[in-house]
Amino acid sequence: MAQPLSDAEREKLRKIIGVMRSATIEGERKAAEIAATRLAKANGMTLEEAEKEAFPEEDNGRIDADERAAQQREAARWAANMVRMTEAYEASEKYRFMMAKEEAKRRGLEEQETAARARRTAPNRPRRYIPGKDDEFRLIAGLLRDGVSVERTAELVGVSTIDVARVWLLTRGKRAA
Repeated sequence: MAQPLSDAEREKLRKIIGVMRSATIEGERKAAEIAATRLAKANGMTLEEAEKEAFPEEDNGRIDADERAAQQREAARWAANMVRMTEAYEASEKYRFMMAKEEAKRRGLEEQETAARARRTAPNRPRRYIPGKDDEFRLIAGLLRDGVSVERTAELVGVSTIDVARVWLLTRGKRAA
């Protein structure tokens, strides 16, 4: 004798039948069918009866017009609630964004952003790199390490041979250590 399904059993059966109908792997579909059949037999039904019980919206004329209208009203009410919730969420997110933007302006981030934007959009001018004393020291040391003569190093870097000798003496102690 068929027993009516509880809400939990109905939901479980809906999920199992959903897998049975939509699975792309044959073994998965067969396992879902076996599980649905087992659940239906436990309640004294065939698989077809259990499907009708689990999916009353697929009634094929079993539900009268009043019940169908009630289901449609419920679905429309649910959809309207979802639209309202979505609109409220979007409005709250927009409000939070505007408040964050105002807070950023208050802290002075707007001016920083404007200045950064101006720097990004300014025409690209070639930047001249002006080497400092440290750069000169590293260049001389590198040339000497590569075996370039003192005179040629002085000529390439644009310094006197005395400056090159000074760097050579300073780096000689580092190489020995």
